[in-house]
Amino acid sequence: MTKSKFNAIVGSIGAFIGIFVFISYIPQIIANLNGAKSQPLQPLFAAVSCLIWVIYGWTKEPKKDYILIAPNLAGVILGTITFLTAL
Repeated sequence: MTKSKFNAIVGSIGAFIGIFVFISYIPQIIANLNGAKSQPLQPLFAAVSCLIWVIYGWTKEPKKDYILIAPNLAGVILGTITFLTAL
């Protein structure tokens, strides 16, 4: 197996797991909406961090890094929703 193919496999697995990291915010969003508010800072900083990685992956040359963009885009969306519902 070539290094390039190995990196693609490991990157894909990491992206898949990374999406589930941010899907784990959904129960907290539901709890926030039901009145059990949580602290908003962790999801806010997670969303900002993910946004930086999305920008990096989107502007990467010579081609966009979709393996990096996909889980971090989920983090931007779900982290922002979690932050807003925790207020």
